[in-house]
Formats: sequence, C-alpha cells, structure tokens
Amino acid sequence: MSESIRVILEDLTGQHPPIPRDGNLSEAVDNLLASSGVGFSQFNELLLLLGYDRMSAAFFEFLCKPNSAFGSLADLRRGVNCFRERAILRFGNIRYAFKHLSSLSEQALAEVLNLFDPVDESKFTMRHDPLVPLTPIPGDQTYLLGYLIKQEMDERLQANPNDPEVNREMETRQKIVDVGMRNHEAYLASDHMDVYVATSMRERHEYQMVSKVVEEVFADPELKKLKVRWFDPTQAYCEDRIDKGLVEGLMLKRATCTLYLAQESDTLGKDSELASTLAQGKPVIAYIPSLTINDQDEYVENLLALVRQGSPGMADRELLLHQLRVFRPDAAWHDEAVISWVTDKSKFDVQVARQKLGTSIREHYNRRANTLKQSHPLGIQVHLATGVANGLLIARSTAECANLIHRILTNTLEFRICEKAIDGKRYLLLKEKLSESVFRVVTGDEYLTNAFWNFYLTK
Repeated sequence: MSESIRVILEDLTGQHPPIPRDGNLSEAVDNLLASSGVGFSQFNELLLLLGYDRMSAAFFEFLCKPNSAFGSLADLRRGVNCFRERAILRFGNIRYAFKHLSSLSEQALAEVLNLFDPVDESKFTMRHDPLVPLTPIPGDQTYLLGYLIKQEMDERLQANPNDPEVNREMETRQKIVDVGMRNHEAYLASDHMDVYVATSMRERHEYQMVSKVVEEVFADPELKKLKVRWFDPTQAYCEDRIDKGLVEGLMLKRATCTLYLAQESDTLGKDSELASTLAQGKPVIAYIPSLTINDQDEYVENLLALVRQGSPGMADRELLLHQLRVFRPDAAWHDEAVISWVTDKSKFDVQVARQKLGTSIREHYNRRANTLKQSHPLGIQVHLATGVANGLLIARSTAECANLIHRILTNTLEFRICEKAIDGKRYLLLKEKLSESVFRVVTGDEYLTNAFWNFYLTK
C-alpha cells in the first residue's frame, strides 16, 4: 500500500493499521481514484481490510463534503484535516474522536459538529442595554479603590488626625468607593458576561495603564457592535475579601473568556485566574505589550509621566532607578553603570538611564511572551472536566486582543495543525492562526496517552 494513503488513514484513525496490507490494495484505490472515485461502501471495505472500524454514512459525508465520493488523495487529506482539527479541539485525542464520531447517526453527529459553527452576531447585537449601567471611574482615580492606598491614608491619619490633605483625599476616596460599590452590584446583576479582565495592582500608575489598555480593547468598533460586556475588577469595590473572592470566582465562571494583562509584575491571584479559566476549558488571551527600538522611548516617557503623578516629589534619579529595579532587578549587581549610579549620585546619567530602562522594558515583555508561548508549564492547562490540554493565546497589541475576543465570542477562531518531533515522538499542536499560539496539544508519548485516558475519565 502506498505511503501517502497509509499516512492519511493513520491520521484519520489515530493509529497504525491493525492489519498491514501490501501494494495490491493501493493499486485498487488508485484505479478507483482515477475513474469513479472512492465511495462510501468502498471506503468502509478499505477500512475493514486494514483492520479499522467501519464508519457511518453521515461521517463519510462529513469527510468528503461537498462531494459524494473521494476523487483524489488531496480531497481525502482535506476531509481528514478538517476532522482532526475538530477532534483535537473537542476531544484532545484523535483515536477516541474517530471511534466516537465515526459511528454516529446523522442527527447525533450534527449535534457535535454544530458546536463548531459560527455564532450568529445577532445573538449579541440584539441584546438590551443593562438595567443598571456601570459608572466608569477614570483611570487616575481607580487606585483609590485599592486596599494599599486605604492603608496608607489610615497610617497618615493616625499620625496626624487633623491633616487637611489626607482628610480631603479620604473624602474623595469615599465618593469613588460609593461608585465602585454601585458598579459591584451592577456586575452582579448583569445578565450577560463575556470577558473577565485579570489584573494585578501595586502602584498607582498601574491602575492608569490598565484603564488605558481596557479602554483601547473594548472601544474596538467590532466589539462595541456586539455589545460586549466585561468584568473589570478595578471598576468595582467590595469591602470583604471573602465576598470579593466569591464575586471574582463567579465572574470567572460566567465569562466566556479571560483577558490576562501581563504587567510589570504578576501575582498569585492573577495567575490563578488564568489557570482557573483554562481549567474550565475556556480561552485565555494574554496581553503582553510589544515594543520596538523605535517606540520604546515614547513608552518610557509615558510610563514616567504616570509614575510622577503618583509620586510628584520623586527626583528623576529615584524614579528611573525604581523602574529599573522593577524591569531589571539584577542590574544593581551586574550592570556597572547602574552600580555606579546607586553608589554615587554624581555619576547618574538621565539619558543613559532612560535608554537602559526602555531596553529593559522591551526585553522584559519579549521574555514574558516567549516564556508563556513556548516554555512555561502555565501556558498549557488541562480542562478538568474533559482532560483536553488548553493553551494560551498570546496577543502583543490591544487591536489583536479585540480581534481575538471577537473571534472567540463568534466561534470563528481559525487553526492549523502542526507536527513536532520530540525524541522520536510525534506531537500534534493546534495553532491559532492570528496569534500563532498553541491552543491545543496532543502528546506523542503513547505510554502517557494510554495511562492518561485510562485514568482521567474514570468515575
């Protein structure tokens, strides 16, 4: 039998032929392809002669659609690739998917295949506006909802209860908290929830940067047309940490996907939200800014301007060294220029420090993107209910985030199957085309595959 038809059938069934055959069968197939094509009963005879299970008429029609028979090996390959993509998406295992789907009736098979159909956008565009709309809190005020600023104000009041500046800030904070509490209730009452925004906050400027990113993503015309709703924890206030955790857990459960914002530093809470989403079998878009050498100076200038708003009295030296410590914490031990700046103020060079900071930020985010995309185990998580291995979608711009959210909600993500050989084993990677991220994986370790599926779905 020719290598090409054997490989295609192995890809279809997920296993080698139980009954190997010689080239006589290949010749019969070639003759059919050159004349009338390979029809339903002939294809089943081919499968049986090789030791495979037969398939239903409905499954055969799915494979050769829109034709009634296979006229070439290229036609067969297209049908098999279409099946394999769906098998990896839904089941994470080609062999099981073939055994399960190939025997289904037309109605039963249609119920499974319908899961891959695009969602009619009218499902979103026909939505009503919320009964209780959110009241947006400006990005330069969302930090007032944080527990760290409240702790700072309490300490200042304890030191000087009559401090007029702190008392004014407390009054302003209370007004923002009141808005946050109303937004908290609006989120709980919202009948739709599409996206969970996973963030981590430490510094004031981080609130403003997150606000800018979220605004850019959801201002996208295509998302606005869909009337997309999202949960942004920086727009809500909940006093009790237990209730806050329950609310965020509820929103993670309700949302269709999570937008994970990779920031200056990441936290256990945000990473757990990423893992929780993947464990539910839902997509996670990880937004990691992309800087070039040409635009890193502008990024640095904007970052420093935001940091100055929160720390107006900080000198340039302290400001730049503080940010260098965030993005390149080892510089004080390994970079001679930074070492000299720390030990001798007179040697500090503002322009050189800005350049180093820009390079450090660019390299920091590139490393973060490469780690999540290629090497970190957190980038692949198992759907707890099905055992299917899910991967992150890495986006490097807010426009790409918006595009991916639109495709997720409308079920129009596009994929391509890639093979990767590791130690002689054949791994299957299902890559999302826009982000080039691994979205599903199938291990090439046969022993692991056998043990995994024997134990994972046992009740």
